[in-house]
Amino acid sequence: MDRICLSVAMLPISKELGWAEGVQGIVQSAFLWGYLANQLLGGALADKFGGKKVMAAGIIFFSIASALLPLAAVTPLTAALGVTLPAVLAVRFLVGFGEGVALPSMNNLIATRIPPAQRATALGMCFMGFHTGNLVGLIVSPLILYHLGWRSLFYIFGLFGAPLLALWSIIVPNLSTNPPATIDSPSSSTTTTAPSSSAITTTTTTPATGKTAPSTVSLGAMLKNRAVWAIIVANFANHWGYFIYLNWMPTYFYKVLGMDLRASSFMSFLPWLVMAAGSSFSGIISDALVRSGTMSPTAVRKSVQTIAFLGPVVPLLILAAGGLTPTQAVVAMTMALGITSLGQFVTNMSDVAPRHAGRLFGLCNTFGSFAGILGVSVAGLLVEKTGSFALVFQITAALNIIGTVVWNMFATAEKQFD
Repeated sequence: MDRICLSVAMLPISKELGWAEGVQGIVQSAFLWGYLANQLLGGALADKFGGKKVMAAGIIFFSIASALLPLAAVTPLTAALGVTLPAVLAVRFLVGFGEGVALPSMNNLIATRIPPAQRATALGMCFMGFHTGNLVGLIVSPLILYHLGWRSLFYIFGLFGAPLLALWSIIVPNLSTNPPATIDSPSSSTTTTAPSSSAITTTTTTPATGKTAPSTVSLGAMLKNRAVWAIIVANFANHWGYFIYLNWMPTYFYKVLGMDLRASSFMSFLPWLVMAAGSSFSGIISDALVRSGTMSPTAVRKSVQTIAFLGPVVPLLILAAGGLTPTQAVVAMTMALGITSLGQFVTNMSDVAPRHAGRLFGLCNTFGSFAGILGVSVAGLLVEKTGSFALVFQITAALNIIGTVVWNMFATAEKQFD
């Protein structure tokens, strides 16, 4: 919710501060600057201290940072000093930095706690939670804006961090209560050679904590592996589109389709609802196929991700063509996001590096976060220069096609790093 609230609040904020679309894109992308900065660090911390503790710290950090936007960034003082824009960028950087530990922590918890045949289902449920947060944000944000103003939105979401932290601490079990289920030999260290690199990896996972002992797996060794690059390219292509949808969808409905603020937010609801359901559905189906033995894990990962990439191409090109009614645009956007949510590249990280899932996720999501920064910023500039989202949708479709080719050439579900 802390991510998506700015995409709704951007309309009144930009009117108040006189920001053009290009500036709006830069501001929207500032979250991702911080998000990118904490991917590798967040992954390393999650692998060292466990995902539960690292995520708890992240909740505290991004909740406080969210409240700082109206409290410290958009104030008469910053206006008098002429530093409102830099202050807003800095605060959104901090929000992204705090949230940057979320997915590495999630991947660490799943890789150390969930058996391989259930990982896709578990990840699907986690992503359903992420998308549900977008849904709640899209429903609640315009109501708060209408009744209390945009500043209250950031105060309320910041305060919401307190009950969220309490729920996280209570609901997420300590790793000592259940031994990790993903380690083939929980009490022993193993050594293996990655098929496409000469790096030898040695690591030990402690069942009582889920922490991973230091190993010789370096980022350089990971970057020499073709399977890792398949994930990186898939992550880049996926995040380019995902963060454009996340940040620009309400503006698209407002500027292109002529809806008011509340209507544009509510019209954005359906695509995220379908995306939440699709994430869970994809995980359940993928795990069922793996357990049935009808398809190899690699075949499952490749085929489902291919659908997730190629399926949205036609809806994206329809959106690019323009001339759509609001209903037609919502249907096309829903198809694009719903099919995208079926992707398997995140699950594949636990396949290829089960003991280093946090670090691998941090590495791959660094590239993905950069794609988000680039996509959100470029979208703003293109809309400002052309007055249209056509090129934005066309570039997204092209990246999906490129991602499909690379994924099918190099992806594998075989373990690359032990």
